[in-house]
Amino acid sequence: MSDFIGTQRCKLDSKGRLQVPAGFRRNLGLEGGETFVLSKGFDRSLLLFLPEGWRGFQGKLEGLPPGPEKRQAIRYFSVNSASLPVDRQGRVSLPKAFLEALGAPVELVLVGALDRIELWNPADIAGELENVDAALRQVERLL
Repeated sequence: MSDFIGTQRCKLDSKGRLQVPAGFRRNLGLEGGETFVLSKGFDRSLLLFLPEGWRGFQGKLEGLPPGPEKRQAIRYFSVNSASLPVDRQGRVSLPKAFLEALGAPVELVLVGALDRIELWNPADIAGELENVDAALRQVERLL
């Protein structure tokens, strides 16, 4: 499993392609022909997984307790996900519907989130980071 850490700002090209930053590509050994899985995420973000990270995420979904919430979560992530090939320049084409869900920004903030990369509209991530203290206090007790 790859560990994605750090933050990078990236502009999309005129065709909606994202150049995967060198810092993330270096760990992956991307040369083109590989595939990412893109999914709508939480808190108005998109999630970009390597195939093994996506399989781990699917396993977590499958491991949820049976019931309507599990079915809805599986349905949500199945409907709102796509496989994206990586070209030889390390770019992925982001589908228009996914970009529109972020407000159609021309620039994204990529946040390394351990087993995935979160893609954010710069305006949205700023608000999320302002509210991080309360969540950290809750998590601190569990670590």
